Amino acid sequence: MSRWFLVLVLSVASATGSAMAQSAPATQITAKAQVDASSVERKVSQLAAQRTQLARAYAEQLEAIDRLKKQRASWRRDRELRDSLSAANDTATKLGAATSELAKANTALAGARRALAVAITTELASNPVPARATELKKLAAALAPAAPERKVHRIVLPDLEVDPLADPDELEAQAAALRDSEAELSRQVVGLEKQATELDEVAKLRKAHDRASDLAKRDDDQPQRTAQSGGGRGVLSGAADGKGNDSSPAPESAGGSGGGGTTTTGGGSSGPSGLTGFESDATIVLSGVVDASTIDTLNRAQRSGDPAQRALAAKKARDAVSGRLDQLRKRRAEIEAIVKSRKKSR
Repeated sequence: MSRWFLVLVLSVASATGSAMAQSAPATQITAKAQVDASSVERKVSQLAAQRTQLARAYAEQLEAIDRLKKQRASWRRDRELRDSLSAANDTATKLGAATSELAKANTALAGARRALAVAITTELASNPVPARATELKKLAAALAPAAPERKVHRIVLPDLEVDPLADPDELEAQAAALRDSEAELSRQVVGLEKQATELDEVAKLRKAHDRASDLAKRDDDQPQRTAQSGGGRGVLSGAADGKGNDSSPAPESAGGSGGGGTTTTGGGSSGPSGLTGFESDATIVLSGVVDASTIDTLNRAQRSGDPAQRALAAKKARDAVSGRLDQLRKRRAEIEAIVKSRKKSR
């Protein structure tokens, strides 16, 4: 009896050891993926800190340059200004490189987190012990992306006036600022164009639906739509009881990002939340770019909830931003031409 009991215990122990041996690789893979993700995360934190430091230094250098420009022109002031502009250009180059490195690190971090999520899912599928399963579920929950904080950035256009006494370095800095503003305005033009296109499509769908509903109601008034006893036309009674095409809801505004809009709803009563959020943002982002009437048109259209009216408002804003974008491009071309001519004259 004791011998058979010993054999049974050894068999159970062997089976348990085999199961633990099979789960060991999954645990090791998860642990390695977790270590890799933590390593990349530390690198991202370091690069982000470096970039923040460079951005702070660059902002301080720009403030110093602005203070020097306000001083009375002199040999000492011009020398300090040239040195400050040169240092600011070096910092801007380093800042651009740091931004690129940070973007690459963030991409690598996203990949490492995806690999860790796959490892967690694989280990959970192997039915680990309850304590380990709880730990894995907590780790998986920590990997879930948090809702991004929506930040609205108001576009501030640089000075378009050209200082006749400015040296080439100052003019090049002004041209670079104009180029950055052009990029921002270009993104707004693309977003407004996409929004207007989507809203036009929504308006067409809604108009087609309303027309179909009107036709269905008009047909319901016809005598032949009424069910007849014993007649072959009785099959039409389903359409005459008010449950035909007339009962289908109006088409909702199609989804979409609306050219970069967020999913936060604005004040519109209907339409996709992304588009409404883009309209809400545009009234802030473009407040220093377009005139007040264009902003008022966007606000009224958003409150109306009418996709056709919203499409017209988006087109008006798009045209206004495009006009300002052309103005910036022309002025930048003039500044670059001045810089080129002054460098040749040296």
